[in-house]
Amino acid sequence: MGLLSDPALKAGLALLIMTVLSVAAFFLVARLRDYTSGDWEPSADEPLNLQEMRLKGDISEEEFRTIQAASRTQSGDGELAEGVESDSESKPSG
Repeated sequence: MGLLSDPALKAGLALLIMTVLSVAAFFLVARLRDYTSGDWEPSADEPLNLQEMRLKGDISEEEFRTIQAASRTQSGDGELAEGVESDSESKPSG
């Protein structure tokens, strides 16, 4: 018990415990992040948000078409992307 009365040993032991707890917390958070990020799926509103961005001028028409084509190939059927395309053609640009 005489060793634990040394302040340098107490500080070193406290630092070791804090390091172990920090590493454990980091791995726990990383694991939970991976778990929760796997549950995320793109929402059905995503194409509409892109159209809003295009109408506001945040993205160009070319960027909009590129993203639309990429989402069409990812989804496989492209039903939502085609619906957005017909909506964008019917609205006046301004």
